[in-house]
Amino acid sequence: MKILFDFGHPADVHYFRHLIFYLEKNGNEVEILARDKDVTLKLLENYQLSFINKGRGGTGLFDRLAYTLRSLQTLRKAFHHFKPDICISHASPYLALVAAFSKTPHIMFNDTEKAFLFDKVLKYLKPRTYSPDSFHRKEHKDLNLFDSYMELAYLHPDLFEPDESIKDLLGESYVLLRFVANKATHDIGHVHLNHDYKRELVDTLGKFTKVWISSEDPLPEDLKPYNLKVAPSKIHDVIACSELVISEGATVCSEAAMLGIPSVFINQNTLGYISELDKEYQLVDHFSADKNGRQAALERAVALLKDPDRRETYLQRRQRMLATKKNLTQLMIEIVENVAGEIGKEIHKNEPAI
Repeated sequence: MKILFDFGHPADVHYFRHLIFYLEKNGNEVEILARDKDVTLKLLENYQLSFINKGRGGTGLFDRLAYTLRSLQTLRKAFHHFKPDICISHASPYLALVAAFSKTPHIMFNDTEKAFLFDKVLKYLKPRTYSPDSFHRKEHKDLNLFDSYMELAYLHPDLFEPDESIKDLLGESYVLLRFVANKATHDIGHVHLNHDYKRELVDTLGKFTKVWISSEDPLPEDLKPYNLKVAPSKIHDVIACSELVISEGATVCSEAAMLGIPSVFINQNTLGYISELDKEYQLVDHFSADKNGRQAALERAVALLKDPDRRETYLQRRQRMLATKKNLTQLMIEIVENVAGEIGKEIHKNEPAI
């Protein structure tokens, strides 16, 4: 069977890499199209996954339009020469459009309520859409809910064990700060963290432990000594061995939660899975990015670092969460098997399920 994937973000590589490995081991043909965003292509190279580069996007209206046209053209060509039986994405409107016109089943995962064009894609293009059961917008009648998180497609204990040798490079104790570019459509109009606040985080937390920064945008000169320099594929080892994560990006906070690491999310976006990890499992603390929210976030971070029982508390909370959530890669395999059966195809099972 032939399966085509469309990647628009580095996280997509992690979401689907174990599924791709499984499909290829079982004799299926896979083709990946990927946007050149942040470390997406480096990750694909690290995991030795072949791909077609769709080029870089942009922030201006003209750049966005140009990327849309280029992406659609690249996908159309891929459909013409590869002729996929099924295609898979994480909320790709480009793939949804091409798949709809080619009448190819499109399995689309989405955990972001404010995803660009999500409503229109569901209404008019009708992909088979799957979201976590924490998704706030359950009113969509064609939405399939699953009892997991996207991050459990690669950080479930069945799939990931941290490499603690990362401490040889970063130190025995450290916190990770994650700053994002805030250029996505769901970030438009939101307050973002300025350099003065980033310096305050470094100065305050640096009194307790080492500080490392992962940033999509270039750092100012005085913060460059804190810049994290590890292979992109090692970021989950970095998170797993940290004392605390503070992030503007939801994915990194969710990843920390999957690993039992305390995280502070500073962002005005409201996301179902973050709300659940915050309120139901107390694994993430969510604060707005306005002045009061930033101050409260810093105070919470200090309180966490002062708590001697922090690690044991969060590992217990993680175990409670994992008891209610499934290995998402295994669920993905089952979804692909079901869709393949509907179109008279099958996954050749040479390998056991994950």
